[in-house]
Amino acid sequence: MVLDLLTDDPIIKFPMEKGVLEDMEIFGVNRDWFIPFLEENNQLRIDLGNLDQWIGTPDEHGLKHVKLDIKFVLVNPKFSLNSFNRGYKGIVELTEAEEMELHITLPLGMKMSHKTEVSEITLSKENNESKSISIPATSILDKDRRRRYDFLVNSSHLKSILNSDNPDEMINLNYDVTNEKEYYVITVIGLGLFAFALFRMVDMLDGHIEFDIRYLAAAVAFISLYITLLREKYELPFRKVLVYTTVFIGIELILELLME
Repeated sequence: MVLDLLTDDPIIKFPMEKGVLEDMEIFGVNRDWFIPFLEENNQLRIDLGNLDQWIGTPDEHGLKHVKLDIKFVLVNPKFSLNSFNRGYKGIVELTEAEEMELHITLPLGMKMSHKTEVSEITLSKENNESKSISIPATSILDKDRRRRYDFLVNSSHLKSILNSDNPDEMINLNYDVTNEKEYYVITVIGLGLFAFALFRMVDMLDGHIEFDIRYLAAAVAFISLYITLLREKYELPFRKVLVYTTVFIGIELILELLME
């Protein structure tokens, strides 16, 4: 997350609950230096040092532009999973800044779901979700086969939903994620092979099974594809259904080969 701030105070404080973030790293973009910080009393204290060392001239109010690139890992992030692993809703709490660049990288096989033609996030007040604003993505990139969505949140967005008398009020950032369409095809193929394997299992118990090289090739290819996707940590819809389906196909295939 990149924050753009205007300040005349070398110490910046943000409200932050203890244990929410870990592995934090703060880099001063227009100072080209890593910035020290301290977490205490449910606050994040960032020491900017000598503001004259930050590139740029103060504005007419004597405020210096500070750009911070903050990297962190959320501990126990808030997610609302959709049924059958068909995506999720992500919720992140933010506090006010002059400007923020947000980069959201999704798991493999996922994309942001949207009702319009553009992907967007929604900002709302923590205690009043009816007061909200939608912000479209400025760019969408493929990074290591994962989709990364970039958003620019400026002060006008924040001021439209926040109370100016309470600048430290928390903001909820919401976005919806769903699976890529092609991974639903894998589920359909798996269910089709499961039905075929079920009929072959019945025929095998009746002693009327005939070896079919086409079924063998399709079953082996599907199981190999499924294991590969799991190993590479793709998020697949109907995950539990696929697990049971794949296990049954594998068992039927092994029994059929043993009886040949």
